Amino acid sequence: MDDLTLEELKYLRELTRTVDDLLEESLKHRESLEKTFARLFPQVMHFTGARGMAVTTLDEELVSTTFSHGEFDGVFPGTMLTGSRWGVRKLESGHTFVSQQLDVVGMVVGSIGMLFEGDRTGDAAKLARTLENVAEELDTVLASIQTAAEKHQLLVTINTYLSNRVFEVGMDGAVRALCEKVKLPGFLLLYRDAVESGALHYRMYKYGQLEHASNGRRFSTLDDAIRSYGPNLVTPNDKHLTDVLGERKAVETVLISGVGDAHALGKIMVWSGGDGFSAYTIDLLRLLASTLSQRLIDYNRERIHLSQFFSSEAIDELIKDPDYDRRYLSARAEQVGIVFADINGFTRICEQVLERPERIGKFVDDWSAEAVRILHRHGGVFDKMVGDCVIGLFGPPFFKDAPGVRAVNAIKASLEIQAFTRDTMSAHPEISRLSEILKMPGLGVAIGVNLALSYCGLFGPNRNYTS
Repeated sequence: MDDLTLEELKYLRELTRTVDDLLEESLKHRESLEKTFARLFPQVMHFTGARGMAVTTLDEELVSTTFSHGEFDGVFPGTMLTGSRWGVRKLESGHTFVSQQLDVVGMVVGSIGMLFEGDRTGDAAKLARTLENVAEELDTVLASIQTAAEKHQLLVTINTYLSNRVFEVGMDGAVRALCEKVKLPGFLLLYRDAVESGALHYRMYKYGQLEHASNGRRFSTLDDAIRSYGPNLVTPNDKHLTDVLGERKAVETVLISGVGDAHALGKIMVWSGGDGFSAYTIDLLRLLASTLSQRLIDYNRERIHLSQFFSSEAIDELIKDPDYDRRYLSARAEQVGIVFADINGFTRICEQVLERPERIGKFVDDWSAEAVRILHRHGGVFDKMVGDCVIGLFGPPFFKDAPGVRAVNAIKASLEIQAFTRDTMSAHPEISRLSEILKMPGLGVAIGVNLALSYCGLFGPNRNYTS
């Protein structure tokens, strides 16, 4: 390599400063790559005496694109930047073309070339150094643009997976997509149940493949931790998961629906097997956490709506099917077992015992909550309350059982509601006092059971399941 003269050192330093200033100006104005090169190329060509300049790289949409300026004698400059013929060479036109790859720490981000008038192969070393200086300024800028574009594209892919109505299927796809970009030996999602207070669910992955799940192949060590610590496991400052998994270099991200750990939806934990994580990986995890938080909010909203009518087991079965609302919840005429359960003498109880509205409300809530749990235990659906009357349906939403079985289940639920009302609610201190005063045997409930053709499904603006 030729020794550098003082004059060339000054030339290269001034060239570097010029390129740096032009790129900084483009970044300041948040210009596209096309505008950036439109600003850069003419100035660099004027400074170096080049007649043409071109860069092939991935654009903001991650599409390979050639940007160019100047004269290339009718030849598309992109073809001159393909292959591995880097360096300085004389073209058939008699002009000199110098080219090289653009890369950052081994990451190839494109290629760059400059065309000079006439035969300049005698200045090959100087031309190569000229291009090298320009390339060094461009490398990092192009790498950052490509990294940002890759993150955006990955986020779009993750969003597409998570939009799947079957949450678990979407989650599995999102983790696979993430692990195609970065190495993740271990990934755990632990999240609250929106319906059953205190319950937690999990999905655990190894290099992007599902290994354990709370609704599949369970992980006994994690199950034990859930029984011991419950929802505390997903709070920001709880470190029991790290101890349970034995991964000291794990990274945790709490999924938040609001401000404070009272709104913690769940927690993501990833571990590297001792190698640690790059800033790029951590940034991707933050993007996933943000998107996943919103998906969990939507998923919980869906479950909460369905829980107004169906048991947790029925909800789990429904949401396995992305088309469940059409297949199972659209209105249809079916033979349905129907239960009406109405507290005996409720008006007198309200007037003589409960008296205040808030006490009446609490009493009805306590009784109806258990009555609905009984309906669910026997495969029933909660239809509605009319005053203090609970109405349940047997058959929906899947209508798997024969009509006779639906009737039998309705009767079994009715008998259990009667027993609960008599044995448990009668023990209420004020009900006991009323029973003594009025010589009542205890609190009773009037039950009506029928098996009839009914038109049931989701109705009305609130999409309530009713008959």
